[in-house]
Amino acid sequence: MNALLRAYAQAWSQAGVPKLAALIGTIEAPDGLLSPEDQVPASLKQDYDQAVEALTVFPKLKQQLSRIGDRLPWMQGAMRMPASFQGRFAYVELAGPTGMIAISDIRFGLYLQQHDTVYPSHWHEAVEDYLIASGTALWQVDDAGFNAQPPGTHIKHASNQPHATTTLQDPLLAMWFWQGDIRNSTYRVVGVDA
Repeated sequence: MNALLRAYAQAWSQAGVPKLAALIGTIEAPDGLLSPEDQVPASLKQDYDQAVEALTVFPKLKQQLSRIGDRLPWMQGAMRMPASFQGRFAYVELAGPTGMIAISDIRFGLYLQQHDTVYPSHWHEAVEDYLIASGTALWQVDDAGFNAQPPGTHIKHASNQPHATTTLQDPLLAMWFWQGDIRNSTYRVVGVDA
């Protein structure tokens, strides 16, 4: 697990975000966090395998995800989502209040979105950084149009800034980082009552 954290930090550094890389680099994982079996939801297994295979911009991250990524606790979350998005994404909170590594003031992890999927506009109090690992996704911030964001792209969302993501033929695998007010209770999605 610590090799995955080092590869994760190195990817942020490579993308030109040294402050996040340095912060992540200080975190150590205790032993015994990995499941002995595959934890990727069955409906997303093919997309997960395709996304890891396509991961070329961060080779050390690919190496670690190929080795242990499917044994991380991938989940689809308890937050309400539109029916069109349910079951089409999964995430891992590597560190945070409910993460594999308990940390109270930040959250970070991995995000997988199935191919041909719209993640509708949503927002939250947390300041959010995304780093695309594999798959070119269409990204919208505020009310601007959707723009293609290829692997290696760093995207930052301000607190309560609406954003949406659409995948086409390729699944999206991204790294995410929350800071500031990281409570999940501040998360809202267009078309879903609070």
